[in-house]
Amino acid sequence: MMSKINKKLKRIDLEMNNKKNADITSVAFQGIAGGEQGHTLAQWLADKFNHNFDEYDSAIDSVYNQTHVGGSAYHHLLDGQHSIWGAFKSVQDVSINDSWAAEIGQTTEHLIRDMTSVSGVNPFFSLSPAQFDILGSIVSNVGISKEFFADALTINGPELLGGSVALISSIMIGKKVEPERLSFFAGGCLISSLISANTMFMPIAASSMIYAVYKCNDRKQLLTQAGKGSLVSGSALLCSSLVGEPVWLGCIAGFMAAIAISKCIEKPEKAFEYSKQIVAPAKNIFENVAFKLKYRAA
Repeated sequence: MMSKINKKLKRIDLEMNNKKNADITSVAFQGIAGGEQGHTLAQWLADKFNHNFDEYDSAIDSVYNQTHVGGSAYHHLLDGQHSIWGAFKSVQDVSINDSWAAEIGQTTEHLIRDMTSVSGVNPFFSLSPAQFDILGSIVSNVGISKEFFADALTINGPELLGGSVALISSIMIGKKVEPERLSFFAGGCLISSLISANTMFMPIAASSMIYAVYKCNDRKQLLTQAGKGSLVSGSALLCSSLVGEPVWLGCIAGFMAAIAISKCIEKPEKAFEYSKQIVAPAKNIFENVAFKLKYRAA
């Protein structure tokens, strides 16, 4: 019976071409990385790599250590010393013998380790507490919490990983000039960006969609594919988050959900037919097991 189920699953997979499988995998990865599994990975990275070792680390964290501005959640954004320029200025007085290159190296090394924290960093700019409160009040009027706003302004390890994979995938698809695939991919990026506050996804989604529209005249088909990409990414994020621990099981559930949803929206009739063919032998297995257990109990 199990061999029959495996054959059915293999048949479904073979009917999906390699390009489609690659697109689904990429979009599903975006969703999984933006959900609970991404947060779990961020916590693991923080536990393993986000540690201080020397006087350079102490210099960069000096403002927070003295004032505790922003707390553990926001100080990378608010203490003024966790952007590239702010961190560079803070290490300049550690040793008069340091070269400019050595100070840049210490700055970069510390920020990379801080990027493995759950909160992440913004390497380009910092905000003062007053500025953050003003901007937080503004965005709260449109239903955006301060937590989400701060997350959108910073980037951590899983977000960088997901954004890098998305960027590489969009470039590869764009080179082949396949607008419908690019639109599908852009839809997945967009929903992941909105749910996970990963700002790397937003420009990738926007540029991919603009390029797809430029290369294709069928706007309706592009929008349809973008909607499908959003559904696939969203389903992967939802299922992986619902399963939760262990991480590997949540990831598998997310990928399986993405494949199932993609199959259903592409060929709903065949998907329903295959589901019946798979469920039937599986049902027989459970019935046989239940009968044997009942017989032994008697």
